[in-house]
Amino acid sequence: MKNPSTSSAQKMTKELTLTASLAVLSLFIANSAQAKPMLVKVLQASDEIVSQVYKEVPVRSCRTVQTPIYGTQEGLGQASTADVVASAIFGGLLGNQVGDGTGKDAATLIGAIAGADLANKKGKSKQVIVGHNQQEVCDVVMQQRTVQQVTGYKTYIEFGGNLWQMNTDSAYTKGDFLNVNVSITPAE
Repeated sequence: MKNPSTSSAQKMTKELTLTASLAVLSLFIANSAQAKPMLVKVLQASDEIVSQVYKEVPVRSCRTVQTPIYGTQEGLGQASTADVVASAIFGGLLGNQVGDGTGKDAATLIGAIAGADLANKKGKSKQVIVGHNQQEVCDVVMQQRTVQQVTGYKTYIEFGGNLWQMNTDSAYTKGDFLNVNVSITPAE
């Protein structure tokens, strides 16, 4: 375990060294307050800075539903009188559209009989639910969640003979060179 006073002393020494390095460097740089780009060497690969952020993420939501299975069931009985009469009238109207004279009367009669017969047959069989099938139904919904996300990088550089850490938006590898804007003003 490091001694807190030793760590503080090391930090102060680094700050003084940087200040001294910058003072010497300022003798070589013109007396301007503008930032000067300097090329510095990256000493080791950048470390990720990971933060918790709120973000809308797609979440799959599934549920099981029962869907009906339809089939035809025979022998349910007779069609209602209203269904038979309505089908006979409809069949008669259709038959009346065919033929002339006595042929038209015969077509009307045949249409009425066919309509009534169709209603009777339909009444004897009916589509009914014969079972159920379980089926998984899924949707994708957006939910706000806390996620771990890389928000920057700690990059270690050499400047003035010392190791410095700076936060960058991009990751760098050992040996890369990085342009750093240094603004040096004379001490008052």
